[in-house]
Amino acid sequence: MAERNILVVQAGGPTPVLNATLASIVEEARGSGAFRRILGARSAMRGLAQGQVADLTGLSLQDLRVLRGSPGATLGASRYPLKAEDLTAIVRHLERLRVSDVLVIGGNGTMHAAGLLADCARKAGRVIRIVGVPKTVDNDLERTNRSPGYASAARYIAQATCDLAADVRSMPQPVSILETMGRSVGWLAAAAAATKQDEDEAPHIVLLPERPLVLDQFLARVDGCVTRSGWCVVVAAEGLRDARGRMVYEVEDPAQADALKRSITGGVAQYLADRVAQHLKLRCRSEKPGLLGRSSMQHVASQDRADAELVGRAGVQAVLAGVSERMVSLRPLQSTETGRYDLVPLIEVAGIERPIPEEWIRDGDVPLGEPYFEYIRPLIGQLDSHPEITLPDYPPSSRKTDSEEERKHVIQS
Repeated sequence: MAERNILVVQAGGPTPVLNATLASIVEEARGSGAFRRILGARSAMRGLAQGQVADLTGLSLQDLRVLRGSPGATLGASRYPLKAEDLTAIVRHLERLRVSDVLVIGGNGTMHAAGLLADCARKAGRVIRIVGVPKTVDNDLERTNRSPGYASAARYIAQATCDLAADVRSMPQPVSILETMGRSVGWLAAAAAATKQDEDEAPHIVLLPERPLVLDQFLARVDGCVTRSGWCVVVAAEGLRDARGRMVYEVEDPAQADALKRSITGGVAQYLADRVAQHLKLRCRSEKPGLLGRSSMQHVASQDRADAELVGRAGVQAVLAGVSERMVSLRPLQSTETGRYDLVPLIEVAGIERPIPEEWIRDGDVPLGEPYFEYIRPLIGQLDSHPEITLPDYPPSSRKTDSEEERKHVIQS
């Protein structure tokens, strides 16, 4: 029987449950008894093109426990534009390592790379099964109900917004703008409103890339909110665009571009805070959790961890069944179908961004309808809310009545 080895790639930005997926892959692959070696590509496709590989076969149970509870990407991740020579080199390394099966964990760009690799291997006459395993905090993968990594990052943003609101309303600091990740879609920014129950609760305004930002309208909304309530918390996705489709704010320094030559996002909250101060003459702070939003192990959602482990096991089971050029797709939580996932063609996922569904978006300062909240709340679980406590004034408002009662007592005496 020919030697059969499986190799795992972690690509793109990390999530707090990315290593949980890796741990479940190792456990499932080892438990199957089908593979002689379980290997991992160091630094994703870039490292694999250079033949940089780690041996995961002998990881102990303690190693896997630590791995499951660690943020980041233990194998090392990267965003790397594959060239034809890179793909050829990867196929050559896979042949040298006798790798028969490859699991690629990542988002839509990673699924595109997986498809290119499968095509290159096929043209070279190599039989290599390649299956995609979903992962992204942006939640913008097509053909899956949700992406592991999103729910935990969303939980962080929802809790951070709730906590920020308690801070802002405590101080003479009328406006605060919280920036979330999300280059093209607003799934994370939307999560800020998960605990919102009424109009006066934060966030008062949520800005999504799915809707163009009109600065004058935004400023009028902030002004109206402060006039009405005395304070305002805004949540803005970093990838906000104007009516012409241009980024509202992006770093212009070419040294700050990523490997895909994209300008680094981030800074839109400070940009908007400057506009608020300049035009409304209101003191305004900007807050930017940045990478903290995708690395906080304290905020890992239980459903997210379960999803992360499920897709890892499903990926191994798929290649064992002879499946290739498919991605594991999670079904809705409330699905009545047998099983919890499907296997969808990579070509239907690769390079495609999924925005928040149009039917989930409405007009208003918080442009999200009930279908979105029905979707997000079971994913992030219960949060620590901060109900307002009404404290009585002193002297109490009933003091006059008490005095009258005292005078009556004296007269009667």
